[in-house]
Amino acid sequence: MKRPEFGLHRQHFSFIQTAALRAADPHRAVTTHLRLTPGMLHAGTRALPLNPEARIFLIALGKASPAMTTAAAAQIGSKLSAGVAAVPLRYDENLPSSVRSFAAGHPLPDEGSLAAGAAAAALLRSTRNDDLVLVLISGGGSAMLERPLPGITLDDLQHLFDLLLRSGAPIEDFNTVRRALSSLKAGGLARLASPARCVSLILSDVVGDRLSMIASGPTVLRRDPPGAAQDVLERYELWKIAPTSIRNTLNQSPRAPHRTPRPIHVIVGNNRMIVEAARARCEALGFPTRILSRRMRGEASRVGRELAARLIQAPRPSALLMGGETTVSVQGSGSGGRNQETALAAAMVLDGVRHVALMALATDGMDGPTDAAGAVVSGETLGCMRMHAIDPQASLLQNDAYPALHACQALIHTGPTGTNLNDLVVGLAY
Repeated sequence: MKRPEFGLHRQHFSFIQTAALRAADPHRAVTTHLRLTPGMLHAGTRALPLNPEARIFLIALGKASPAMTTAAAAQIGSKLSAGVAAVPLRYDENLPSSVRSFAAGHPLPDEGSLAAGAAAAALLRSTRNDDLVLVLISGGGSAMLERPLPGITLDDLQHLFDLLLRSGAPIEDFNTVRRALSSLKAGGLARLASPARCVSLILSDVVGDRLSMIASGPTVLRRDPPGAAQDVLERYELWKIAPTSIRNTLNQSPRAPHRTPRPIHVIVGNNRMIVEAARARCEALGFPTRILSRRMRGEASRVGRELAARLIQAPRPSALLMGGETTVSVQGSGSGGRNQETALAAAMVLDGVRHVALMALATDGMDGPTDAAGAVVSGETLGCMRMHAIDPQASLLQNDAYPALHACQALIHTGPTGTNLNDLVVGLAY
């Protein structure tokens, strides 16, 4: 590939972004994996007999719940008796009339999350042996559908979870604590659905697709060892400052769960699909492509620096890809997100290097508590920041990547995408 006018890299990233988000389409994912035929529900490769009098209930949770619900309802038709969907706060489209929707918070649960959890529990009290509960799970579900154990208030949950977010704890540790404090997680939703069977269609936002971690495993009949949540809080020095109700709950012996029909789980989408779609698009654009990692994790700034260093040494032309999800240990009070920190740290390494560029993208369109989905940087980005008297190192230390990247028109704005399959980082060398 001859080196074109370098501004073309933004168009290339736009093509790659479009391909990745198309692969993450939750409506298509559900439609591909769910089908109803006379007397039978097909979920993935499983065929489940349905008696004529059987009812299907629907519970949806997470950022992709609107599209997943609409697709599932179209496949099930009149067999759908009733449902509850916890949907993103800014979602304003209509769901099927048989499904009650609750606008719920993320990354922290809110009143809507609790209302959705209470409605789901109430709906499932009426299930019978012949019924089937279809659970549609996507990223964000841990916060958006919640029913805390007795004695724990919403304020307590929000305070503790905010501390965990700021600690930089990976999702595995975060969800260990969530599971210990909720009656819906760690199989709680499946137990409420008993004696009905549960079938879960899952869009995975967890690196490695570990079922108990995705939305904290509402239909996964697996409990953590006693003391696991306390161990996490002690590791991040949060146990002594956790609310009293939290510590009291975790000090109690959990009740033995009752027997529950084994749920069926079908992964209908994951980050691997995003990475493969990006790889195909990069190669179609003429870039020999190498996937460096499908399990990207760790501190966002470190990941950005390391990928940028490899991009500088990469053959020309080439594309380097990583998929997964980083974390940020919050030290400052700035504005940004993990993908913006990845991009800013990469820009510091790429400074002055010609014909290289990097994109860090959150597939849900919301990178941290900002309106950006990520950012695109190149060897020219830091020069732009210097022109605006911005100190990139200070911005990084204050977790204030957003203003620095905004000043140089480096931010990506997609708006909420209605899906969530982790993050994608792409480096292009021309």
